[in-house]
Amino acid sequence: MSAVLAPERRYVDTPTRYEGVFARHRLSCALAIGRKRCTCTPSYYGIVWDPAIRRNRRTKRVALIREAKNLRDDLQARVRKGTVTDRPRPVFFEDARREFIADCRAKVVLNKQGRPYTPKAITNLESSLGRLPESLRKKRLEAITPADFQHAVDGFRREELSSSRIGAIVNAARSFYRWAIARGKATGNAPGSIRLPAPDSTERDRVATPGEFARLLDLLDPRDALPWAIAGYGTARLQEIQVLEWPEVDFEHDVMLLAGDEDARKSEAARRIVPIVRPLRRRLYAEWVRQGRPTTGRVCPPRKRSRSGLLSLNQLSKRVARKWEDAGLRPIGLQDSRHTAATWLDHAGVAPKVSSVFMGHKAPRRQADAAPITLRRYTHVLPGELERARDQLDVFLVTREEEEQHRSFKVGRDG
Repeated sequence: MSAVLAPERRYVDTPTRYEGVFARHRLSCALAIGRKRCTCTPSYYGIVWDPAIRRNRRTKRVALIREAKNLRDDLQARVRKGTVTDRPRPVFFEDARREFIADCRAKVVLNKQGRPYTPKAITNLESSLGRLPESLRKKRLEAITPADFQHAVDGFRREELSSSRIGAIVNAARSFYRWAIARGKATGNAPGSIRLPAPDSTERDRVATPGEFARLLDLLDPRDALPWAIAGYGTARLQEIQVLEWPEVDFEHDVMLLAGDEDARKSEAARRIVPIVRPLRRRLYAEWVRQGRPTTGRVCPPRKRSRSGLLSLNQLSKRVARKWEDAGLRPIGLQDSRHTAATWLDHAGVAPKVSSVFMGHKAPRRQADAAPITLRRYTHVLPGELERARDQLDVFLVTREEEEQHRSFKVGRDG
């Protein structure tokens, strides 16, 4: 066995002429090498045995021996009276952060809606808090000021982080501080008043027509096209596409369950039954047959060994975009395809409340003539409305595709 190394000594303590008072010398002092004469400027402190806790209590170190003796005498008097109170141990940001994440995983911490954080939200919290500067994370919570967080935000701006990423980091810190304040680990909300940069993301304006979307998908290998079909025809988010499994696809009733996996759930509203329109059913059924009619497994499995076990949509998106560009077509992203789905639902005349359920939104956002609170609290989706919405969308898609094909044929003939 290897010997346990003693911690490196950085000073030498020697007794003084006063009982219980000690001098602390530098290692470079002559006393440290066995000589009798001190060659440094020592500091002094006193110790008092406290039988209540069965250990010594120590005063702070001071420059004068007489002051150290007085501090010891005061401490000794308080020990005898039993009036000594232990100072709370300092709480460091990094230690509290680990405890916060552990409490999140144990479902002790609740979000603003009063619900436990989802695994994906916990991952985002952990990642965002870990992105804070190391100099800040090494501090005690009581020593961190709003200026520390503002300097961190300024640093993120110099790194050219997006405003959404900066906002995620600061919001994670605010969630952490709410937890810390409620448990007596912090007294002030240091990131609470931080000025955040204005959103720098541009409005999404890439919306494909039904015919254009069908042409884009037809150009791809059916496996590559399927994630776009699930997003555009099925309203699925990226993570919902990645975790969708065959038991959640019901060909008998033409419906599928999205966000059944908690990791893929953005909110409780994200877990929803979505009717499968005909263009999506054709592609899903063809892939199911190609995979050997499985009863388990991912609908969109990874193409190669993956540590996460999920299809890499980022890599697939880059490859697909290049193929569309090479063909002279304007690429469309997966999130843009989901926005396209919302646009189609609107143009198909689907009621906003039904669309919000279809999309997995907590409340409809696009309704100019009705208050969201009314739609959220007092409007409900009647039985059969989702199926009716599917039929409306099917008719819209078929009609628009036929119109686009007719126009293209007419232009080609006249030309």
